[in-house]
Amino acid sequence: MNLKNFKLINNCPICNNKKISSKGKIKSGLKEINNFFFLKKCNKCNHRFLSKFPKKNYLVELHKINSKFLFGQDIHENYYKREFKNKGFKGVRPIKKHWIFEYINIDISKEYLEIGPGLCRVYKTFYSKKWNCHGIDLQPFIKAPGIVHKLSMIRNGKKDVAVAFDVIEHTNDPINFLKNINKKMKFNGKLFMTFPNADSFKSKIFGSKWNMVVPLAHINFFSKQSTKVALGKTGFKIIYIKSFSLVSPKRLIKNLIKLPIKLIFDLIRLDFKSIYLRIEEFLINIIDLLNGDQMKVVAIKNKKI
Repeated sequence: MNLKNFKLINNCPICNNKKISSKGKIKSGLKEINNFFFLKKCNKCNHRFLSKFPKKNYLVELHKINSKFLFGQDIHENYYKREFKNKGFKGVRPIKKHWIFEYINIDISKEYLEIGPGLCRVYKTFYSKKWNCHGIDLQPFIKAPGIVHKLSMIRNGKKDVAVAFDVIEHTNDPINFLKNINKKMKFNGKLFMTFPNADSFKSKIFGSKWNMVVPLAHINFFSKQSTKVALGKTGFKIIYIKSFSLVSPKRLIKNLIKLPIKLIFDLIRLDFKSIYLRIEEFLINIIDLLNGDQMKVVAIKNKKI
């Protein structure tokens, strides 16, 4: 890993506070970046971030080549990417139910912007409802009507709704990222975001070993306070912010019912490691349900930047 492609971060990238603490070295299964980063924490706004940020041009290049440092090589992820490449945008199915529909009437066609539409399911939902859709994605194989690869190609001041799901944690300049979105939106336009929750119990318990700490895919980790600071500095007013969990309560209950039987079989085989891992996984899932390691945010543009 070439240090020339990175810049050291000594101040909080959100509130610019200089009082920073370390949460430990970050281990990785990729030898090139194992122990290359520390996880840092701002003592003022509780924002967490990598000790070194990739420079803009380097980060853009990593996106273009679908780098293993950003996307990994997950079997399911690769399968869905191949499906998109083979079937294209026509093969994407719209989503019938989504939490953002509680805040907008999708049946009234307006102007839509999505940052990082990825495999385009949410994007296709708005497109199928005749919204005027535009998006930006740095991955060159993501192709659909209205999707471009440079934000400058999208007109300013037009969008009623902007969506950035699981995107801001990937950016090396979150404040500038939010300012650029602000420029594209109408006054009182709504911004919807999701990202890892740095205030979660899992984040606090595991520190640099939290499974959301994945360089270079995730660079910034927002707390509620750092979210409020970032959006306030970039012309947005938060109307809803809440943690949530990706753990399914129904599935957790089913696993609880099966757990004693599985533990008995493990005990018969004297597989104490399996016993430990099963109990650990179950407890972690309960912890996550109590204070999920994901965050959802709805904000309104209330200032021009």
